[in-house]
Amino acid sequence: STVQVPQLHYQLNALVRQYALGNFKELVKRVTIDPCMLIYLDGVRSTRTAPNENYSRELMELFTIGIGNYTQVDIQQAAKALTGWQVSGLDALFTPSRHDTANKTFMGRTGNFDHNDIVDIIFEQAETARFICRKLYKFFIYETPDETIINQLADTFRNNNYEVRPVLRQLFTSAHFYNQLTISAEITSP
Repeated sequence: STVQVPQLHYQLNALVRQYALGNFKELVKRVTIDPCMLIYLDGVRSTRTAPNENYSRELMELFTIGIGNYTQVDIQQAAKALTGWQVSGLDALFTPSRHDTANKTFMGRTGNFDHNDIVDIIFEQAETARFICRKLYKFFIYETPDETIINQLADTFRNNNYEVRPVLRQLFTSAHFYNQLTISAEITSP
């Protein structure tokens, strides 16, 4: 209900479908400046003088690296880097005068970061690949992940530049996927 324009929901859905088996890092970059997401998590109100932390928090907490792997300062600094975006019609527009151009220190790195830089730095963290692979494991296999398998999937994810397809191929063709202890362990809705 926050985003009142159905076409924006359609565009975001199409974007997710386009990248579902593709490059997850690129998907995150695109979602970060997607008009629907900018409206939903208040990115359109985030300016250099009043950065909004909603998206930067969700970006790290839910989408990429998980709780415990970033600080409140990281959230604040990322919020500054994500400023400057507005929505006009069905498009996202970058307005330089609304963007915080000061240096930011994020996850131990300092620079005049923008949204691409923030995502790149998040994906440099080893935990990011594990966090995402853990989510895939929980969805397709079982709620309690096998961390040995997670680490193997995360290596594949990183070695394939964050492409989802090789990770799923490895997961679905593994002996672990067909283990009697995990087959039908994940109960799905009818």
